Amino acid sequence: MAITNYGTLKTEIAEFLNRTDLTAIIPTFITFAHNKLNRDLRTRQMVARATANISTEYNAFPPNFLQIRDIRLNTTPPVALEQVSTEEQNQNRERRGDTAGRPRLYSVIGESFQVFPTPSSAVECEIAFYEKIPAMTADSDYNWLLTKSPEIYLYGSLVHTAPYLKDDERIVLWQTLYRDIFNSLTQEDEKSRFGGTTPRMRARSFG
Repeated sequence: MAITNYGTLKTEIAEFLNRTDLTAIIPTFITFAHNKLNRDLRTRQMVARATANISTEYNAFPPNFLQIRDIRLNTTPPVALEQVSTEEQNQNRERRGDTAGRPRLYSVIGESFQVFPTPSSAVECEIAFYEKIPAMTADSDYNWLLTKSPEIYLYGSLVHTAPYLKDDERIVLWQTLYRDIFNSLTQEDEKSRFGGTTPRMRARSFG
């Protein structure tokens, strides 16, 4: 069966398991696989950008944020902020005081970013970041990763059945297949980046 959406993914997992007692928990296996992919996978398809006017020291990241790539001020000319640790950020603020000005540095703190100096007036910034892979809940749902590589969802979900299948020898095979597909996606992305391809980023606004 071709895996084209969430419903057909669940059906295919059930076929592989051949266990009617696990049907109700298949969505949980998919959720676990999806969460792991969000933690581990970073490809150009996950890159997005957003703009906002910032006027305070602390600013929230856009929705669905996973990991920062860079932050730029949309000044003339544009200025890229330098990422530093929170310790360096605090040291700069202690040494130079809290004098307002044009931000030059930023650090990541949880779900927000801290800039230094604090903006003396509102300034537009653009943030490039990795965003979460869209979740699927309805049977008709699909996302770019399921379309591109349905196998990674299939084997990623099957790997999470291990506590229920115990010593089933298929677990090792599924783990190997998942790892191979994951590595292929990562290598494909590296080849694209080093080949000079510019990621296509979706523009959004936030804040």
